[in-house]
Amino acid sequence: MDEKVRLAITARRVRIDPESKRREYIHRLERLMEQLDEVLSDPESVGEIQLKAMGIIIKAISACYAMVRDIDVENLESEVEEIKGLLAKRAHAGRSVA
Repeated sequence: MDEKVRLAITARRVRIDPESKRREYIHRLERLMEQLDEVLSDPESVGEIQLKAMGIIIKAISACYAMVRDIDVENLESEVEEIKGLLAKRAHAGRSVA
């Protein structure tokens, strides 16, 4: 019984807009934090449940900060590209004058 298996892999181009995806995730995290805040504020909540809710809210806040850091890195990269462009223009202008 010598069976052959055929495998076909096709590349699919999927464009993900990181900015809108980031906004969507932050919005979802904000909703989660609002729900968790209700649990924490409820005087009927049990301490064990409140501790678990607090742990989750801390993770959500950390996730938001991680996304902000990613945005900061992207902003810094674009600023560096801007400086490179300015240097290239200056070098080109210097060659034109000579």
